[in-house]
Amino acid sequence: MGFFRLLLRPRWRLFFFGLVALGLQIALLLISPAQVPVVLYKLALVMLAAILGMFFDVAVFPFATPDSYLDDDWKRAPGAVRLRCADFAIAKGYLWPFVMACLRRAAVVAAFVVAVSVGL
Repeated sequence: MGFFRLLLRPRWRLFFFGLVALGLQIALLLISPAQVPVVLYKLALVMLAAILGMFFDVAVFPFATPDSYLDDDWKRAPGAVRLRCADFAIAKGYLWPFVMACLRRAAVVAAFVVAVSVGL
């Protein structure tokens, strides 16, 4: 039970998935060493596509970022973790614009990633 509670914290979750990714890379290295550079190249392209998609969203919609619909500035306490409630409250009356801004950003980043992945 303690392991799953630890995964609720964002920093530990990222650390855990980093370890899983490293373990998969080591398994790939043992199974097929010639494929490691190819996999790393493709992962780098997909990460670059995600970063470009994020920059595109910020450039096209500079005043409609999801964090602009929050009550407090999340940059003051970026590691805030509150169990069983939202880490940062959404401004009253702006739930749907917040949801749409999040979905828009996810769709833009996904479109960039899919476009690059299809080209691979």
